[in-house]
Amino acid sequence: MKNKMEAYRQACRKAVDYQINFQLPDGGYIWNEIGKDNYHKQAYSWQLQGHYAEAHKLLNWVKENTLQPDGQLKDYNGDVYKHIWMFLGAHRLGRLDISYPVMSYLKSCQTPGGGFPHFTSHEVIRSMSTSWLGVALLNFGDLAGAEKIAQLCISMMEQQPREDRFYFQMTRYGKLVTEKEFPNAEFIDTSKTKQCYWEAGFIMLLMEKLHNVTGRQSYLDYASRLFEFLLSCSEDNFSYWGSGKGALASALHYAKTGDKRAKDAALRFCDFVLETQYPEGGFHYDDTPDELLYYVDHAACFSVWVMEIIGILEGLDG
Repeated sequence: MKNKMEAYRQACRKAVDYQINFQLPDGGYIWNEIGKDNYHKQAYSWQLQGHYAEAHKLLNWVKENTLQPDGQLKDYNGDVYKHIWMFLGAHRLGRLDISYPVMSYLKSCQTPGGGFPHFTSHEVIRSMSTSWLGVALLNFGDLAGAEKIAQLCISMMEQQPREDRFYFQMTRYGKLVTEKEFPNAEFIDTSKTKQCYWEAGFIMLLMEKLHNVTGRQSYLDYASRLFEFLLSCSEDNFSYWGSGKGALASALHYAKTGDKRAKDAALRFCDFVLETQYPEGGFHYDDTPDELLYYVDHAACFSVWVMEIIGILEGLDG
C-alpha cells in the first residue's frame, strides 16, 4: 500500500506541474487560450503540492484584475460553483483580502429556500453548488449557514420519489424538480454509466464534514444513505472523472465507520486517476471535448481529491 500511495502522490505532483506550465509571467492563467474564467481551482490545487508562490502570484493577479467591489470575479457571469473554488483556494492560503469579499458575494446568491444555483441566472438550484457552498461555509466558520444548507440537502434526499434515481435540482423555494412538473428534470440514473455522481458526492461530503464538526449521528446517517446510493450505481461509480467528490467523502466515511467498502471506493478513484493520466500530466476522456481546458481542469480537481484522500488514509493506516 505504501508504494501505491507514493504512486498516487507522484501523479498529483505531475498534474500540478502540468498546470503551472500555463501560468503567465504576470500571474494570469492561460488567458488567451481557453477564456477568461478558468482559473478557479488552481490556487487550491497548487498549494497542496507546496507551490505557494505560484498560487499567491495567481491570487495577486485575481485581486488586481478580476475581483469586483461586490466580491464577484469579472467574466465569471454569476457562476456560483467557480466562485466557491476560488474562495476555498484563497481562504486556505490566508488570502482574506480575496476570500472575504468572494464569500460576501456568494452569500448574496442564496435563494429563498436556502439553496444556490449553479449560475445566478438559473431558475433552479442544484446539489453541487449548494452543498459545496456548505463546505465552504464550514471553512469560513459559519456553522449556522452550513447547517441551513444541510437541511435543504436533507429535504432534497427526503423528497426523492425513486430509489434507483437521485434528482439533484430544486426550485428556488425548495421543492424537488422531477418530471412530474419539469419535463427536463435531471437525475443520476443507477442503471447507466457516466453519470454525474458528484451531485450526490458533494452532499455526502458536506454531511461527513458536519458530523466532524458537530458529532451528530444524524449527519453520519445521511452520509451513509448517500454512500449506499453511490454503491448502487453502475460499475464506474468510483472510476469516472466525476467520481472524485464521492471518493473523498468515502475516505472520510471510512475514517469514521471503518467500513472497508468506503476505503475501497476511495482507492478505486485514485487508481482511475493513476491509470488514465497522460504522460505530460493532464487528463482527457471521450465524453468531454478534446480541448486544453479539460486536460487542465481535470488535473486541478483530481490532484485535490487524491491528495486529500491520501492524507486521510495515511493518517489512519500509516
